[in-house]
Amino acid sequence: MLRNIVLSALFLLLCAASPARAAPVAYRLDPVHCQVLFFVDHLGFSRQLGRFTGVEGRFAFDPAGWDGATVEAQIAVDSLWLGDAPWQRKMLSADFFNAAEHPTMRFVSERVEATGENTARVHGNLTLLGVSRPVVLEVVRNRVGRNTFNLKHTAGFSARTTLKRSDFGMRRMLAAVGDEIEIVLEIEGIRE
Repeated sequence: MLRNIVLSALFLLLCAASPARAAPVAYRLDPVHCQVLFFVDHLGFSRQLGRFTGVEGRFAFDPAGWDGATVEAQIAVDSLWLGDAPWQRKMLSADFFNAAEHPTMRFVSERVEATGENTARVHGNLTLLGVSRPVVLEVVRNRVGRNTFNLKHTAGFSARTTLKRSDFGMRRMLAAVGDEIEIVLEIEGIRE
């Protein structure tokens, strides 16, 4: 009898000492504060900057850890901004992004691998031009807390990846406009 009481007490102590993980919290991407930037080589002279502003989606995240984190995002291809209207029209044409037939690109995570307390690799699939390929985002958690302006609970992240546009079937002008694209994301989500 005494042995059962001692074992029960030890079990309760162990349970109390183990940190409980909360379930990941759902966040909605804040389109005003989500930026998707990309850099691409231009004839070796410079790296040109492009930006997509039409970002929508959700992610789930537990500030106590990366376990169970997920993300799903869509980007409106016609939200492309290049700073030059003729070049922008060309990039949205069937030669490049083909916005008429493929109006959105989509990223869906498959797993999140913690690399540090505030860093992780998000493994997922990017669908662009109807082609899905694996992509790994190197993510930094910037801050999680109450936004002092709108008083909403907010989580912010920065992320980077590099991909080849030819892997998605975008092969036009590879000698002039680089194949390798660096992508930089600045993301904020509002807790739902």
